[in-house]
Amino acid sequence: MSFLQLSVVALFLGISALLPLHTFAYIHLLLKASRYKLPSAKKDKDWERAPFVSVHLPIYNEKYVIERLLRSACSFDYPKDRYEVIVVDDSTDETPQICKAVIEQIKKEGFSNIKYIRRKERKDFKAGALQEALLNSRGEFIAIFDADFIPPKDFLKQTLRFFTSDDVGLVQARWGHLNRDYSTLTAAQALSLDLHFKVEQAGRYSGGFFLNFNGTAGVWRRRCIEDAGGWRPSLAEDLDLSYRAQLKGWRIVYVDSLEAPAELPIQANAARRQQYRWAYGSIQTAMNYLPAVLSSKISLVRKIHAVIHLTRHLPQLLLLAQVMLIPLVIRIGVPTRLETMVWWILLYPISITVFMLLSSYKFLKKAYSSLSRFLKDTAALLIFGTGVSVNNAIALIHAMFSRHLSFQRTPKFGIIGRGGDWKGKDYALPLDYYSIFDIVIGIYALYATLVAFYQRAYSFIPVTSLVAVSLIFMGLLTIYHSKPRNKKINNTFYTTLIYTTPLIIAALFFSAYTFNAYAISKAMGEIERALVAVNPEEVITRIKNAADLIPSGGNPVWLFPTPASDLGLIKKDLLTLHSRLTTAVAEGDYYTIHAVLEDTNYALSSIQIQLNNLQPFTLITLAGLAAATAVTALIIINIIRG
Repeated sequence: MSFLQLSVVALFLGISALLPLHTFAYIHLLLKASRYKLPSAKKDKDWERAPFVSVHLPIYNEKYVIERLLRSACSFDYPKDRYEVIVVDDSTDETPQICKAVIEQIKKEGFSNIKYIRRKERKDFKAGALQEALLNSRGEFIAIFDADFIPPKDFLKQTLRFFTSDDVGLVQARWGHLNRDYSTLTAAQALSLDLHFKVEQAGRYSGGFFLNFNGTAGVWRRRCIEDAGGWRPSLAEDLDLSYRAQLKGWRIVYVDSLEAPAELPIQANAARRQQYRWAYGSIQTAMNYLPAVLSSKISLVRKIHAVIHLTRHLPQLLLLAQVMLIPLVIRIGVPTRLETMVWWILLYPISITVFMLLSSYKFLKKAYSSLSRFLKDTAALLIFGTGVSVNNAIALIHAMFSRHLSFQRTPKFGIIGRGGDWKGKDYALPLDYYSIFDIVIGIYALYATLVAFYQRAYSFIPVTSLVAVSLIFMGLLTIYHSKPRNKKINNTFYTTLIYTTPLIIAALFFSAYTFNAYAISKAMGEIERALVAVNPEEVITRIKNAADLIPSGGNPVWLFPTPASDLGLIKKDLLTLHSRLTTAVAEGDYYTIHAVLEDTNYALSSIQIQLNNLQPFTLITLAGLAAATAVTALIIINIIRG
């Protein structure tokens, strides 16, 4: 085994060992979540002497949802003279005009404690807006809502009850979903968020581990924010402040019984953008605060969960790397000698699936009308979660090598239930360029599936096929959900391009099979017949037929090519066997024929293995893969240019 091959095997084994660590941590959270109890709360309170609360609303280009947000924020069942609403508007469209008009109407209706702040520049993005709101408010407690939320009327009363001690710095509510049933995409996202709150947040709270503010639907103690250093520039300003506060000794309380509904992204491009921002922000926070966490005096278990928490998107990068290595590992021959290790790659997705099923049992009764509906959403979540793995992996790499990234908002369209559409609206996103990587790596994962199948490394197939299907589907869905930059593009032509892509790729596969793989398969069939033939003359004929089917040159294995996969040498070996056996038969000596037949059968078995090993490479050639990539790129470029 060469140094390069040894390095590939070592890397594969290392990744296989790391992936289950996140799984075990999630299983531990599952156990902790099953013991979750509602935090202790204050009983009846004299609301005439209620603490003063500032409600902060950072907004940026939210014309479709700003009115419902403002009306919800100004309608809390809380003494009107004991809370204020601070709107910090960074918008560049007509949102400011809509916002001012709604504010004036609300003031006429009787609520006057509302302040509108228009920033001249969008400095530090959401973190900057929240810091501006903090400097211009006087509340002892700070409630924060993103524009896509509709908080319930009793939100302030319910959350403030859980500030039972002076060390409670934040009370976080659970997110609900206004448009869970809009599409399969929104259903998958809803289930993902439900698992985050029902298992991760509940489990971390029960276990006394570090939690995170979810950026909205929470109430901070002002003194906690100031003690932790205020809002700092970050793509995950919520996670950033959460860790700074907890490192200072402040506690976060998670209230699962209190739900604040919000709008889920309905456009695939928007969902990808949100996932990218979350993945980038988590690694950004990890690089900033993990050293402080690891050097702190907290318990080892809390440190481990903090590491898992801040690197929760890392398994997507590791899983992709593992799938990329599978053809190389199979080529080297590791699976045949380390079959137990092969099953490690299955542990992560299988256990996560079981984890989702178990953790959602209680939630199932309330949110799902039937088990079949839940299983359908679970399958959708697996495809969605795997489908954004390339997107999130790029975000992780980007965060590791670049500390500066513009805050890209997630567009909202005012969608509730199944009604409404994003098409034709101003905030619809154009094509996400990373979708081309989804398709290319998806094709590679499909190739890895074929390699695993032909090499009988069946343990790999569930993972490689899941990655292939998910990435190709997500890439095509992203293109389909993209708003053309040129509005004059004909929708029929645009849709046709989307469906043409997989057909072209399928045609390339068929072409490779027809001109390469089919001939190799026929040659293998001739060799198989030669191995079972009794008559020497038939063996000679079968060997000659096989040799005629093998090309005279070329090496289809473009990953670690060796003489064993050289078609010219294989053809030469077959012709040599044909010549030796023909000579022996012509001489007519029985013992010579028998000895040559035994040698021939042994050699044919070896050649059969050689052909079987190189067969997957004939289906996806380097040229074919490049052609598929080029076709996909051309289609995307055509869409972009309009």
